[in-house]
Amino acid sequence: MRIITTDNNCGRYVVPSSQAIEDLRRIADCRTDSLVDKNKNDVWLFPARENSHEDGIENDAVLSLVEDRLYTGNIMGFIGVGSTELTIRSRFSDRDGNDWFMQYMLQKVFSINIFNLKHRLGEDGALDIAALLFPYFLQKALSQGIYREYIRSEHNDSRVRGTIDFNAHIRNNYPFRNGRVSYSMREYRYDNSVTQLVRHTIEFLRNKDSSRGILYSMPETQGYVKQIIDATPTYRRGDLKKVMLANSKPKIHPYYSEYRPLQKLCLEILRRDYLGYGAASATRIHGVLFDGAWLWEEYLNLTLSKAGFIHPRNKTGEGAIFTFLDRPGKYKRFPDFKKDAVIADAKYKRLASPAASDRRLNDDIDREDLSQMIAYLHITSSVTGIFICPSELFVMNPDTGEYYPETDFILRKEELYIYKVGELKGYGGRILIIGVNIPKYPETYADFAVAMSKTEACLLDSLNVIGC
Repeated sequence: MRIITTDNNCGRYVVPSSQAIEDLRRIADCRTDSLVDKNKNDVWLFPARENSHEDGIENDAVLSLVEDRLYTGNIMGFIGVGSTELTIRSRFSDRDGNDWFMQYMLQKVFSINIFNLKHRLGEDGALDIAALLFPYFLQKALSQGIYREYIRSEHNDSRVRGTIDFNAHIRNNYPFRNGRVSYSMREYRYDNSVTQLVRHTIEFLRNKDSSRGILYSMPETQGYVKQIIDATPTYRRGDLKKVMLANSKPKIHPYYSEYRPLQKLCLEILRRDYLGYGAASATRIHGVLFDGAWLWEEYLNLTLSKAGFIHPRNKTGEGAIFTFLDRPGKYKRFPDFKKDAVIADAKYKRLASPAASDRRLNDDIDREDLSQMIAYLHITSSVTGIFICPSELFVMNPDTGEYYPETDFILRKEELYIYKVGELKGYGGRILIIGVNIPKYPETYADFAVAMSKTEACLLDSLNVIGC
């Protein structure tokens, strides 16, 4: 059974069947890292644990169940357990069922050329997400070269180069008049079960209208696809079951470490095609999960980096700020973005709602978020703190089409608004909210992508308005 809901759904979804409830109870309230660490599971987490923040996705549960009510948090993506598959879309997605916002962010973060995709993704959201990730992991794997391994191959010719197989020789060549000898030999070949698995995945994706464009959206990806095709001349479509069986257990040489994630992803894609939905092992849990906050932050980084913002990373320690003068190595902090006297924080949540008067906003910044921002401003002697969030608020009068004349708005546009929360007491400084409006009711995904591209350009220009 397929279940589709949104992140942070506040328990608004009622699970319709007892079997689905039974399946989902196996993962309810489980930390995501416990799902990954179990050997029989194929669950992907983004960001990976070594790249995550201190409050990373591994500490969160995918869902909670209270009787038959399903509660979700900030995690998006899909996860399958037993005969049930749960797809969690962005709560900022189109209410008609098109999750174009999450699709767009995934394509931007994983470097897929959005405007070359001629088809919107299909109805199978889980397969869509896995397919979107394929070029990214293909590129990472091929950065280590085409995978090679020793293959024992059978031959029957006059150029003996290995161990003679007497049984095969008698079977193939009796009465021994053709000058041939049956033998086997170990060869170090590009054409092996791993590259064949990648080839089968390529053929599957390019035979589907909804995913074909993913393979050809960028010249680099086309080049990677060609390398795999050239390396697998013995490809036969009928060998799919044999190839999947050969890849069912990890056997990747440590030198080719980037092929292991690609191998897992290929199996995830092909299992849906070959086995059919719901035919996987009843004990296996599989899926691809994203921290919505991480995805929003990485998406914003693509625009803010063009404006000169630094995106601190706790994995490398790059861009850290230090709390104490006399203890420089202690209590490091990592704001999302910083530039000169400006600190910016990406928030994947609604931070404002229309007030009763329809002339101003009710800002609703979490107390911990606000305290953290004030601390960052104080430690760095910065003067402006910005919360950047997705928004569905178009701050204009729907009757007249004019923007409300509210002085607390520094900027009001169709694409976004900049709202002044207030001036800080004490050492001073100001807190702003930038609401990035998600396009509503575009007719096609291409229209949505064009609108988002305009919004990104507007965001870049608007940062200059507030002195960034």
